[in-house]
Amino acid sequence: MKIKIFTLLGIFVFIFIMYFGVGTQFSFKPKWAIDYFNPMAQSLMHFRLDIPNPGQTHDLIEFRGKWYTPWGILPAIVLIPLQLLKGRFIPTFYLSLFFSGLTTVIVFLLLKRLQKEFFHHLSIPGIYIILALFAFGTTQFYVGTLGSVWHVNQIVASFFGTLGIFAIFKKNRSIIDCFISSLCFGIGFLGRPTIIFLISLSLSLFIFDLFQKKKLFLIHTTKYIKQAVIAFVLPLMFFCSVFFLYNYFRFGNIFQTGYDYIQESSNLQEIRIKNGLSSLKNIPQNAWYMLFEAPTFAVIENKIAVNFNLYGNSIFFLTPPFLAIFLAPIIRKKGGIKIDPFAVSLWIAIFVTAIPILMHYSSGWMQFGYRYSLDITVLLLLLSVFGIKGKLSALYILGIVFSIIMYVWGIISLM
Repeated sequence: MKIKIFTLLGIFVFIFIMYFGVGTQFSFKPKWAIDYFNPMAQSLMHFRLDIPNPGQTHDLIEFRGKWYTPWGILPAIVLIPLQLLKGRFIPTFYLSLFFSGLTTVIVFLLLKRLQKEFFHHLSIPGIYIILALFAFGTTQFYVGTLGSVWHVNQIVASFFGTLGIFAIFKKNRSIIDCFISSLCFGIGFLGRPTIIFLISLSLSLFIFDLFQKKKLFLIHTTKYIKQAVIAFVLPLMFFCSVFFLYNYFRFGNIFQTGYDYIQESSNLQEIRIKNGLSSLKNIPQNAWYMLFEAPTFAVIENKIAVNFNLYGNSIFFLTPPFLAIFLAPIIRKKGGIKIDPFAVSLWIAIFVTAIPILMHYSSGWMQFGYRYSLDITVLLLLLSVFGIKGKLSALYILGIVFSIIMYVWGIISLM
């Protein structure tokens, strides 16, 4: 797959500038949002896990007279070399722009791979049209243009999740590819814990490979078990150990993430106390916001006004091309119906990753769209391409145009 470096650089620069413009309302002036990661990076450099004397404490954790963040340490780790280089704090907005651009580049490479290995008829213009959907017609656009502490963490973790998907989602995979993908998901886990569930994609494809090699598996069972341990168990154990140690050194309990002591809004606190931090009780309401909640429209003074539910909006309403995923579970071939391991693996990964997202006591308020769905956005995009079999119909393109209009409209309305 030969791709000119200038093409990738051009995509990165274009996304960086467009997100910079939208995020600053085209003033292109650096903005400072609520930021706990710069102080956290400074604390890490002094071998501390708390934030001394934070300027504000909203959504921070107070425990035994010290303040901690409920988010992972990944963005803070990324900021350390930048702080050392510049000698000062770096606006986390730039971190969001940088990783948004990188993620879009990885998605472009994924789409090129789909063209080469699955859908040869997918044209270059078609790839760019689908890439535009990802960059400007999904929650990637909303989350990537904000730059506040809640969203930067997601964007950084999402990049490593996307990198893990890129490492494994191809026809010819090796055990090294499985290991690299697990490593990427593990790194993302240090920023956002739900990213680790993307490992279900790698594991599903690995199992499908074993089914195809069932005779060899029966002969070399020990060999394949060792491969599974190296590719999945060891990376998972390492990053889970880091996560548990991080909890232990802060709160004296490996299972305590600090949410029992978080300083948050009263309505979220009420839900957390009533249903629990992560509970099946939270699924119905969160699923409604993520899948079915639609904006309402009204005509006010001869102008169309749109009202978005700040608890969440349907990913299928805001991004209609995602409806194509329901066309992708199986493929028909001569002589019968054959399961497509790639489409099925995508379905499994979407389901496995979405469940813990929906079990969380918060839906991500306040927001446009359903920002926690960013964890599975790339999976949905790939599955939608499988659903249309790489053929962009007029309806699919119309859905992309609608998606971009809605996200532009929604982002502007919340500025």
